[in-house]
Amino acid sequence: MSLAHRSLLLLALIAMFLSSVGAADDSDLLLHLEASRGVSLDGGNVTAWADGERWGAIVPEGYDRPRFIRETKELGGKPCVAFAGRDLLGITGQVLPKDAVEMTVVAVARMEAASSVGIFSIREATNRTIQLDTDAHGNARFIVRDKSGRAANSVEASHHGTWGVWIGVLRSGADGESTTQVFFNKACGPEANSDLSLPLAGTSNWIGGLPLGRHFLSWNGAIAEISVYDRALANQEREELALTLCEKYGIDYQDTGRVAPSAIYPWKTEPKPADEEMSTDVCIVGAGSGGIGAALAAARSGADVILVERQEKIGGTGVNALVSGWEPGPGCSIAREIYDEMRKVPRSTGVSRLWPRKSTGFSMGLWLIDESLADQYILTTRRAGVSSNVFHNVPYRPEAMDRACRDLLKETARVTLLDRTTFFYATANDAKSRVESILVEDAQGAVTKISAEVFIDSTGCVHLCRAVGCETMLGFDPISRFDEPSAPEKGSLQLNAISRCYTVKPSKNPTPQPPIEPVPYFAKVAHVTGWVDGHRVINPLPSLPGRALIDFGYEKCLERSERSALAHWHWLQQQADFEGYELDYIAPMLGIRESYRVVTDYILNEHDLIACLPGQKHDDIIAVADHPCDIHGAGGGLGHVENAYGVPYRCLIPKGDWENLLVACRGSGMSKIAASSCRLQRTIIQLGHAAGMAAAMAVEADVPVDEIDVGRLVETLDAPSRYRWLEENMQER
Repeated sequence: MSLAHRSLLLLALIAMFLSSVGAADDSDLLLHLEASRGVSLDGGNVTAWADGERWGAIVPEGYDRPRFIRETKELGGKPCVAFAGRDLLGITGQVLPKDAVEMTVVAVARMEAASSVGIFSIREATNRTIQLDTDAHGNARFIVRDKSGRAANSVEASHHGTWGVWIGVLRSGADGESTTQVFFNKACGPEANSDLSLPLAGTSNWIGGLPLGRHFLSWNGAIAEISVYDRALANQEREELALTLCEKYGIDYQDTGRVAPSAIYPWKTEPKPADEEMSTDVCIVGAGSGGIGAALAAARSGADVILVERQEKIGGTGVNALVSGWEPGPGCSIAREIYDEMRKVPRSTGVSRLWPRKSTGFSMGLWLIDESLADQYILTTRRAGVSSNVFHNVPYRPEAMDRACRDLLKETARVTLLDRTTFFYATANDAKSRVESILVEDAQGAVTKISAEVFIDSTGCVHLCRAVGCETMLGFDPISRFDEPSAPEKGSLQLNAISRCYTVKPSKNPTPQPPIEPVPYFAKVAHVTGWVDGHRVINPLPSLPGRALIDFGYEKCLERSERSALAHWHWLQQQADFEGYELDYIAPMLGIRESYRVVTDYILNEHDLIACLPGQKHDDIIAVADHPCDIHGAGGGLGHVENAYGVPYRCLIPKGDWENLLVACRGSGMSKIAASSCRLQRTIIQLGHAAGMAAAMAVEADVPVDEIDVGRLVETLDAPSRYRWLEENMQER
C-alpha cells in the first residue's frame, strides 16, 4: 500500500473516531450530551437528557422544561435543546471528581441574549462557581470562582443568534496559580489568572441556567452538544476539537465574533443627481437634542439655518425612541425654554418624584409627575450628591416635545426644517479641510444638494463626520489610549445596551397582552415615567445588548426588540401597579445609547470626571454635567462623579484640518467612559447650544471654527453658572 493510501486510510479511521465525540482523547471525558441521542420527551419538551449510563440531567422541581427542536436549519437539520425563561436541567451527582484541579468544558451552543448564564455551571453555596456562558456584553465567558470570592474570568467576543463552539479551559500552574481561558470557534480569549483555592468540584451541576436561592439566571439560547473533561485540553487537541465540531454542525470556524467597525451602522450610498439646490449659513444634520440646541443658538445669533431630520417628529431619541424624560442634571437656557413651552399644554410635562409602588419582587423605579412641583424645575438640574430615591426628573409627552421645539424654531424665522429627509452623501474639498455640500433625500425620493458655510453633525451615529472621513472610536478604549483608571487593559468592540421603550395607557377594560412564544429574553426590571392616572412610558432598560447591532443590524434588532418589548409588557401588565393599563404603542426607533465617537481636538475622559470643575484646567468649557457613568448591560466604570465637570469646546472640533465642521451629539469627542456620563439629553442640548453659537460666530467673522473668539463664546455661555451646587458638593466631600 502506498504512503498516500495509508494516509487516506488513517484519516478515514480518525474521522470515524471523531464523529462520536471530537478530536480530543476521550479517556478523561466525564460528561457527553448530544441532542441527537439520550433525550426524553413529553410532547415537544425535554424531561431528561442522558449521557449513556453515567449521568442524567432532569428538570428540577419548580422549573420548566426546555424545548426540543428536531431539525435546526442552521445545524444542517440536526436537533438541539432550546432554553428560555425558567427552563433548566440539573445533573444529579458530582460530575467533576472531588480532587479535580483542571477541566475543560466544550459546548455547541447559540446565544440569544447577553447575560445568558449557564450553558454548563457548577455552583456551591460557598461562592464556588464554574460557568461557561456569556457576560453582560454578550462575550463568551469562562469564569471560575473559589469559596473566598477569588475569580479567574476569561472573555472573548461571540455572536448573538449564531451557532458556535464554546470552550472553557481551567489549568493549574506549577506555582499554584490557576488560569482560565475561553474560546469561541477559532477565537482565543486572553488568559485570566488567579490564586484559586482548589479543588472546586461541587454537587450542583446545571445545564441551561443557574439557580441562586430565590433568583434564577437563565441561558437564553440553545445547546446541541456538551462535553466535560477532567483535564485541560492541550492547545492542539482543543483546536482540532473545535474544528471537528464546526465541520460536524456546519459552523464557520473562522467566524470569531470580531467584526470590522466599517460593518456597523451603515449609512452611505452612492451620490444621486440633485433635483434642487439650497445654500445657507449653517446646516445641521439631525434634529435631536444637539441639533435643536444648535439650530436655536445659531439662528438667534443671526445665522440662517437648514435643519435636516430623517424622522417625522423632531426630538431624536427622546421623542422617537420614547426615552422621553430628562434625567437629573444641569441644563442650559434652551432646555428651560423647551420645558416652559411644553408646560403651556396641560399634562405635557412636569417634575416627577419617586412614587410608592405596589409591585414587589423586582427592581422598578416609578417616577410620576407631581403637579405641586411644576414650578420646581431647578430640583431636576442636580444629580451629584443627591440620593437616587429623592432626585427629580422631567418626563414629557413625545408629541409635546416635537410641538414645542417646532414652535421655538419657527419663532426665529431663520430655520428651514426639512423633516422626513435623510442625509446620505457628503462632499469635501481635496484638502479635507472643508465640507462643501451634502445630499439629502425626502420621503418622496427628491434629492436636494445643500451647501453651507458651516456644518454641524448632530446625528448621534456621526454619519456626516464618517462620510467625510473623520477618525472615529467605537467600543471600549484600552487603558493605553487615555490612561483612565477604569479602562480595560485591552479595547473591545462592546457597546452600551439598547432599549425598546413603549407606552401604556389607562383603560376601563384593558386588553390583556397575549404571551409571546417562544418567550424571548427580557430583564424583569423597569424604569417608569409619566402620570399617576395617565399615560406612562416603560423603559425596559437592556432590551438588547449594544453588541446586537453588530451581529444583527438595525432592522433585525427592531424585530427582536419588539418581541422582547411585548413579552416584557405581558409580564409587567400582571403587576399590581399596572392594573387597568393596556399597551398604547411601541417606540418606532431603537433607544441607542452608544455608537461611534469622533476623535476631536480634545477627548473628554475619566480624568475630567474625577477632577470635576474645581480641578479641571481647561479654559474653553462650554457645557457642564454631573451624571454618573451609566453603562447599561456593559459593566461600569466610574460609579459616580463628586461634582459637576466641564466639557471643552475642543470636544466639538473634529481632529484634522476641518475649518467648517463641528460635532454636537453623543458622538462628540469623549472616551467611552466619559460618554456614558455625558450622553443625556440636556447635556447634549448644551453641546448643541455651544456648537450653534460657535458656527454663527465663524460665519460672522469668516474664520474657521477653531479660530473663533473662544473666550467670548465661553463668557457668553457661562456654563459653570448652570450648576449652583458647586460649593455645596465640595463641602459634602
